Amino acid sequence: MSRTVKVLWIVAALAVVGAAAYYWGAVRPRPAALAGTMLQNPVPVTGLRLIDTAGHEVDLADDFAGSVTLVFFGYTRCPDVCPLTMARLTRAYEILGAPTGLKVVMVSVDPGHDTPEVMAEYLSRYHPDFVGLTGSNSQVAEAARTFFVGYAGSGATVAHTDVVGVLDRHGSLRYIYGQDVVVKLGDDIPELLREL
Repeated sequence: MSRTVKVLWIVAALAVVGAAAYYWGAVRPRPAALAGTMLQNPVPVTGLRLIDTAGHEVDLADDFAGSVTLVFFGYTRCPDVCPLTMARLTRAYEILGAPTGLKVVMVSVDPGHDTPEVMAEYLSRYHPDFVGLTGSNSQVAEAARTFFVGYAGSGATVAHTDVVGVLDRHGSLRYIYGQDVVVKLGDDIPELLREL
């Protein structure tokens, strides 16, 4: 093969590589920005001990390590935001086919009423894979503080911050979805599973 032909092959190969690089960097569609608020400094949640619906103590980060975990703080007697949020999480989870590597957890902010048995019955209305957690007042308060959730009141009326926190596979809080954007969480889950 002559030197000229070799040079032409090299130039052609470089042109193909250049075109592919241009497509990959400039033309290829990029995923839309995630709707949730990304925490610039992820918050490790290791050490938060709560009680699951079987009455066993679990560590909110360690026992769900290896999965992206969606955590919602609410209560079973909530008349509006909690059932709406749980229904949205159920719909997203089912549309995505109960994806491997994704956990959905509800933590009660009314531990005096929401026993493990009450949580189990409540979550059975949504999806059998969903996890319910409760605990002592101090356990729930510590978990809520870690997730930037506030709550007050008792009985049938508990005012609470209505956000969904997203833990990465290492047990750090990485995103927060407020009620204004939680409707977009279902669209974001595939990217969260890739990213986290």
